[in-house]
Amino acid sequence: MDYKIGYYAVSKAGHDKGKTYIIWNADDEYVYLVNGITKKIDEPKKKKKRHVQIQCCMDDEVKQKLNNNCKITDDDINEALDRHLHKK
Repeated sequence: MDYKIGYYAVSKAGHDKGKTYIIWNADDEYVYLVNGITKKIDEPKKKKKRHVQIQCCMDDEVKQKLNNNCKITDDDINEALDRHLHKK
């Protein structure tokens, strides 16, 4: 499984089950998730990899900022999640 920074991830376990986040970082055992509101970039949610479902897609604006090494803010994360969750 590829845990790329910027990918969407849905919690599969815990009190936040079903909530969507964006992966901010990952190590061997954990992913660090942000949503721009309750889980901010400076204090991401630490969650075991087995407790998240990765959605192998990324917001275009976040992807562009990552590719250009631009700073990503909590507002950028929140807007990306809004676009993802409300597109139909």
